[in-house]
Amino acid sequence: MSLNIVQIRDQWNKVLDQLEYQNRTLWLIFFDARLAAFDGGVLKLDFRDADKFSTSHDFGFVRDQSKLAILEEIALSIYKVPINIEVLEFSK
Repeated sequence: MSLNIVQIRDQWNKVLDQLEYQNRTLWLIFFDARLAAFDGGVLKLDFRDADKFSTSHDFGFVRDQSKLAILEEIALSIYKVPINIEVLEFSK
């Protein structure tokens, strides 16, 4: 099965719902991601506008590979294909 960014976006709320069910703290870390691009099995999440809220939601310091692995596992269960996830952060 081949995926594109539109198909991923169509079901992204399922990924977030499952993440929230498993670990609300991790959901808080990833809920405001924008799906920036999908190419070659790599999904890029964009957090460069994490300061758009009245208070900062910049959780970049906790978005490490172990947390991305949990998100990738959930994505695999929903999309049925492996997706590597990378993060685009705003450099301050």
